[in-house]
Amino acid sequence: MKNLTLLFLLISSIVYSQKKTNPKLDFHPDITIAFITNSYFGDNYLAQGHQKQSVGFQIKSDWLHYDNFSLGFGVEKSTQKVTDFSLGGNIDKTNSNSAILFLSYKITLNSKLCISPEASYGGIELRQKSGGKFYGYQAGRRYGLGTNFNFELNKNAALYSNISYNYYQLNTRTTEEFIDYFNRSNAISVSLGIKFY
Repeated sequence: MKNLTLLFLLISSIVYSQKKTNPKLDFHPDITIAFITNSYFGDNYLAQGHQKQSVGFQIKSDWLHYDNFSLGFGVEKSTQKVTDFSLGGNIDKTNSNSAILFLSYKITLNSKLCISPEASYGGIELRQKSGGKFYGYQAGRRYGLGTNFNFELNKNAALYSNISYNYYQLNTRTTEEFIDYFNRSNAISVSLGIKFY
């Protein structure tokens, strides 16, 4: 029994004397500023009543880090021109505004390049506009899955790009037969910008 106790203490001291890197919670903001385009598709109002692509910008900040995980928030604004007035009504364009929370996981490929799979959830509002006046408003939720690509330019900045799939669920009041048409939409989003550390 005495020998087993000594063996246990010896093994324990060897194991605990090894150098360990313990993950820690870290608060610091990384800021990303990017241009974005959303390509809508499917049998729905945003894809069929508008130009397929919207163009805009996004600002993101991942501020809470634990090991390779990052939690952050962002805002996004884009504009989409109405092409079918029988669907869009008496408006010229639809502005899309979003606020999102996202969780990403960093995978380092080499000294310059890393990728980060990302899941996001947030709110979206659509504002219909014509001649400087707002004519309608819709709100809802959005869900996204995508990947960030960061190519380090120096220790303070990286070239940033993202590709993601987003699903939109709106709360538009309409008849039962048109609920899916006006309240559901899908888009592939591509963005390009700079990330500051």
